Amino acid sequence: MRRGTALVTGSSSGFGLRTCVALCARGFKVYASMRELGRAGELRRALQASGFGSERVEFVTLDVTDADQREALVEQILDAEGAVDVLVNNAGQMLTGFAEELDEAALRAQFEVNFFGLVRLTQALLPAMRERRHGRVINVSSIVGRSAIPGHAGYCASKFALEGWSESLRYELVPFNVFVCLVEPGLFPTQIFARNRNQVESEPGSVYGRLKTGLDAGTRQLQKLLARADPDDVAQVIAKLALAERPRLRHLVGVDAWIGALASGPATQAWWEARMIQLFQR
Repeated sequence: MRRGTALVTGSSSGFGLRTCVALCARGFKVYASMRELGRAGELRRALQASGFGSERVEFVTLDVTDADQREALVEQILDAEGAVDVLVNNAGQMLTGFAEELDEAALRAQFEVNFFGLVRLTQALLPAMRERRHGRVINVSSIVGRSAIPGHAGYCASKFALEGWSESLRYELVPFNVFVCLVEPGLFPTQIFARNRNQVESEPGSVYGRLKTGLDAGTRQLQKLLARADPDDVAQVIAKLALAERPRLRHLVGVDAWIGALASGPATQAWWEARMIQLFQR
């Protein structure tokens, strides 16, 4: 049984790829968008391994920062489907580097992908959702959108912005039976740490050199501890939200996400700060 139409951004790997498969399993027709269609091979293989043919998926090109591509894709989907039932804003990049050393261009590029591109795509699809009085907007945020960590100021800021915008948007759309959700994963082994990472290196002699050494060691420690975390857990949460009658706003995924959420309260802020210093400043 077909459950409707879903658009998933950043579908070539990680959470996006697994979300496409999970939505297909629940009967959705999925528009799987990615910057380069040449990178669709992994998703095609995952669909085949799950017993689904490509007829359930439309592979489409989308760089969320490209206005012409956004406009063309929205027009294509609305002409074919009338509206999108579920929008999964998953595409993202990670900017790493110390706050003092980030230049404006790097920060703007981070926000264009993780925030402004997402906002513009959502705005283009909302009118049809409102008119039909049905829709789900599922934004893939991060636990660092609640509790920031050192060395990732640009990435954290983009996710904090996404959290605030999404919460306001939710209150505005509930009267139209359109629900906005935030999925807040902890650390999972995805391409965000490799292909989708943009690192601003410190200059030789930087005062942050010692902190950088500790940060790299702490990151490796965290990745080792959470190497067995399964990105499919995030995809399954998203797929359940796509069919939920009245899903709540925020959804944590991962043990470290729950720890980070607890640390974001004022009563535990001092503990979180001490933990960050202990973990990263070695």
